[in-house]
Amino acid sequence: MGKIKLYGLLIAGLAFLMSSCLGNNNSTIDDWNLGNAQISAFSLSNDSIKDLSKVVFTIDQVNGKIFNRDSMSYGTVIDEKVICSISYDFAVVGTIFVSQATGDTVYWNGSDSVDLSSPVWITVYAYDGTSTKTYDARINIHQVDPDSMAWELYSGLIPGKSFTEMKVLPYNGSYYMYAKDPSVSGTGVECKLYKSETSDMLKWEQVPVDGLPGNAVLSQLTEHDGFLYAFTTDGGLYQSAGGHNWSPVENAPYIHTLIGSIPEGETRGVPVLSGISKTDETLCFVAMDKNKEWQTGIAVPASFPLSGFGVLNYEAMYYSYLTVSGGRDGGNNLSNRVWSTMDGLSWTSLTNGSSVFSVREGASIFRYDTLFYLIGGIDLSGAAVKDVYYSKDRGITWWPDTVHTLPENYIARGFSSVIVDDDNYILLFGGKAGKNTNVLNELWRGRINRLGFRND
Repeated sequence: MGKIKLYGLLIAGLAFLMSSCLGNNNSTIDDWNLGNAQISAFSLSNDSIKDLSKVVFTIDQVNGKIFNRDSMSYGTVIDEKVICSISYDFAVVGTIFVSQATGDTVYWNGSDSVDLSSPVWITVYAYDGTSTKTYDARINIHQVDPDSMAWELYSGLIPGKSFTEMKVLPYNGSYYMYAKDPSVSGTGVECKLYKSETSDMLKWEQVPVDGLPGNAVLSQLTEHDGFLYAFTTDGGLYQSAGGHNWSPVENAPYIHTLIGSIPEGETRGVPVLSGISKTDETLCFVAMDKNKEWQTGIAVPASFPLSGFGVLNYEAMYYSYLTVSGGRDGGNNLSNRVWSTMDGLSWTSLTNGSSVFSVREGASIFRYDTLFYLIGGIDLSGAAVKDVYYSKDRGITWWPDTVHTLPENYIARGFSSVIVDDDNYILLFGGKAGKNTNVLNELWRGRINRLGFRND
């Protein structure tokens, strides 16, 4: 007689004895309890397997599954038998473990350790001798390093095109790409506009753009308070309420450099558009408020960047800030300084030359996963770099990032447009492999793995 058949007879016998005992004691236990084979609680432990005893298992009674929603840490190995603790809705007469990988069967006595290195079927036998319930039981373990970053390359965003400048930014629920096409240089129609839905940044449609001069500096194109702003190499400032039609900003001073936007803080701070104005060969910080009125701040320090800097605005402790990194100062020197402001009129240097990245222009700076990150740029020799730095203290101290490195096939570049989307992806559009090269017609998308893990 086979083991399973013998075990079935044993279960039936126990059920008969139990029913006899209940009858002799005039018990009122109903038929549902006698046929109840449900597991009500499940846990595991092994002193050699870190945190196994802390794992919380979900029991899906409808679909017959036992699993941990919060996967165990990457690299966890279940290579030893584990102690299994099971509670039931009602007393049962037997429990069997069957390996889904090998078919090996264990008639569990309630205390023996079991092998859960791979998923198992757990079958519970009720007291009535016929009712059973089978569960698919498994331990979920992260199969990828949660702190590493996965990158994807998408080539040929605008097929057949080669641009000298490009700027991509989110605006009005879409992505707007402004670009200069060298094939029409000098015709007065240099700036082109392409639009993509945020859900499909690989499909771009060219749309009309009017009034944006060909000498607009696209790298510093900025969204502020619902408008887009761009400055030109001859000191003009232009605005657009929808991105398509552009016009000069009335009463604007001569804009030597457009820096960026300081958005309205949650409860404090005044939103302004920050720039640098030139008057009688003197450079001063200026800021435009919501009423398009301008204020003049302090004179621009000699080491402050005038071009090629990365820009980041963010909010902390209910205040909004604007931060710039790297770039070229008034003496045409490359910088590795980081500057910050709350009002656009006075700026503070956050770095003192130590624990910071090397001098560069065109680096991408952005906030991601509570940290500041800086990627790439063009170095002192004119060569593009692809290193990654991070800062835990909002730009004061910077350290090389040896975990979230870029792939080998990522071409070093500067002057990329960087966007962090709602799904925690970092989007790096375009960029130049050298200061005087055309824009790379591609998009890189990356995300730290754990920021993509589902919590349900």
